[in-house]
Amino acid sequence: MVATMNSVLRPRWAEWENVTAPSLVVYAEPGMFTAQEAAEFINRGRDVKRVDLAGASPDGHLDSFDSRIIALRTFLLA
Repeated sequence: MVATMNSVLRPRWAEWENVTAPSLVVYAEPGMFTAQEAAEFINRGRDVKRVDLAGASPDGHLDSFDSRIIALRTFLLA
């Protein structure tokens, strides 16, 4: 698990900056990224929609399931 996390936490800006598909980025509040890191990720993307799940843990996909589903549906149906 540590090896997987280390590879994910390494910035891969060139790959991210070349994504042309609309992207939804969902952050938990508070999350594992600083406000500056989260903003940089959004700013470097091309067509990015950001959603912050208030009160969610880093496991926001579990403890803020309904909010996450609403964000996903809104994004997909826009």
